Amino acid sequence: MWGRRRKQEPQNEPLNQPLNQPGVSSEPAVVPEPDVAAAAPKVDDRAAVPAPERAAEPVAEPVVEPAVVPEPTDAAVAARAVARDRAATGGARRRARLGAAVAAGTGVVLLAATAAIASGTVTDALVRPPATDLPVPAAAVPAGDYTAVCAAPPRLLEAAAEGADPQFSPASSTAKTSVAALVLSDLSATLTGSGLLPVGPGAPLSMIQDFAPETSLAADAPASSGADGLTSRIAGVARGVAVDAPTLFRAQPQGGLTPVAAATSTYTATDGDLRGLAATGCQVPSSDFWILGASTTVGASSILTLTNPTGTPATVTVELSGRDGRIDAAGSRGQLVAPGETRRIVLAGLAGNQDQVAVRVRSDGGRVTGVIQQSVLRGLTPGGIELLSPTAAAGVTQVVPGVVVQDAATARRVREQDGYGTAAPELQVLVPGSSDAVLDIKVYGPDGVVDLPGGGVGTAAAGSVMTVPLTDLPEGTYTIAVTSDVAVVASARVTRGIDAGKPVDFAGAPSAVRLGADHAVALAEGVDAALVLGAPSGRGEVTLTPVAADGALGDPVVIGIAGGTSVTVPASSLGRAPAGVIIDAAGDPVYGAQVMTLPGDRAGISVASVPAGSTGPQSIPVELGY
Repeated sequence: MWGRRRKQEPQNEPLNQPLNQPGVSSEPAVVPEPDVAAAAPKVDDRAAVPAPERAAEPVAEPVVEPAVVPEPTDAAVAARAVARDRAATGGARRRARLGAAVAAGTGVVLLAATAAIASGTVTDALVRPPATDLPVPAAAVPAGDYTAVCAAPPRLLEAAAEGADPQFSPASSTAKTSVAALVLSDLSATLTGSGLLPVGPGAPLSMIQDFAPETSLAADAPASSGADGLTSRIAGVARGVAVDAPTLFRAQPQGGLTPVAAATSTYTATDGDLRGLAATGCQVPSSDFWILGASTTVGASSILTLTNPTGTPATVTVELSGRDGRIDAAGSRGQLVAPGETRRIVLAGLAGNQDQVAVRVRSDGGRVTGVIQQSVLRGLTPGGIELLSPTAAAGVTQVVPGVVVQDAATARRVREQDGYGTAAPELQVLVPGSSDAVLDIKVYGPDGVVDLPGGGVGTAAAGSVMTVPLTDLPEGTYTIAVTSDVAVVASARVTRGIDAGKPVDFAGAPSAVRLGADHAVALAEGVDAALVLGAPSGRGEVTLTPVAADGALGDPVVIGIAGGTSVTVPASSLGRAPAGVIIDAAGDPVYGAQVMTLPGDRAGISVASVPAGSTGPQSIPVELGY
């Protein structure tokens, strides 16, 4: 169309073409008659202008100017002059105009594309991927062993020669540490290989079921019934296994799944500086965890114990935080823990004279477990012993079950003694990030929410540990929920004393994970144990299935928990001396802990959160590429 219009009007050149060119008169243009214009293209010089350029040339609208119409004899001369001028200069001008037109057109396209991208209206031709979608393949992760490390028994820190490693000795003549463990069978009542082993080399301490060859563990699916077509489950139980070093509880996978298993370590002593009760659940190794509640003030001893049960060396970084923020300590990075090794770190050497120390442990290479042996000595009077365990991962919601508050009269008599000001319950909150946290703290008891002084709303500084006193709470057992606008970590300290002038014990209650299906709890031995279950936000239903010492499963007990309450279930209510409990929860979130106390007129107390439940088959995406 562009070329057609140019052929119809070859004489109408724009008036802005160069003047005074050879062969071009400066006089007004002469417009020939139509019959003469038809003859103009016959000039031989027309070959100087390529046909494609003429076809692509933009058409200028004709401009009507006064013109002199020549005689027919002069028309041929004028036509030849115009043709010669076009042959000399027209091609260059047309190419220049064509380039400008193309550039302008390209600019318009780019501007339009930019506007489309900015407005989100990019055409499908620009952004649509190829029609063929290639799915990312997933690789099934084979189930591994259930592996948990039971902490080393508490030991008394002895003075050492200058430059020598710290020495440890047994706490007292009556101190003893035992481990209880259980593993649940499949639906055909078949137990998997399991037992208590040393962390390093050595003979097994106690076997529940002999380990099977690794090649025989592969299975397409877990057994759904026995040979008779009936379903039945039992548990393998180990009780009263005396230990004097870190211990490994191992259970092989069964039917392609990691088994439901758990173990608990219990320490008791009635004399010596480490008098009291310290019980903790055996830990699954991890590469990142938090422990709160340590203290390095005068009379307090904090020893971080790290164990590497894997076959890979672990390089550990220890990060410390206190009331005033992060604590920079020389020697806290690059701690090497070899496979099968246990390493003890005296925290006073990294952060001395701190009444609140939060510890973060991160490991490269092998995964590790960790506890803090915390003890207090007030003059010559023992002030308690505890194995502080890791909390739940940092998050905007932290729930701490198992917070025990003594009756006000006894607690007051204990605290009013000289040097016993710290023998009081309190909540500890760490803000690990770089932003301050606005906290909303709720305390839930059997009858609902219990008010805290000040309403339970406050601000915690970034990087620091904040404490909230709980001494004004009435006597009882509670679940505390902490909600924050940034991620936090939480724990609680609880105390138990008998009277003034008598020993006092304390415990650390870490935040817990939400309960789901198949949580195993091995009940501590030689103590009065109870399960504390809290439902902060809504109604939950918990099924407790007791496990007897011979492995038989008792009748399930179903407990409904109203929203915003906390209930306490004594282990004795689940049967005669149960060895463990299988916990299943449904409904709104429920959290749980095992609270242990020494029977009779003794001050021992300890708290352990319910460990995470078993997981089903897992898979990971595998992206193939260069």
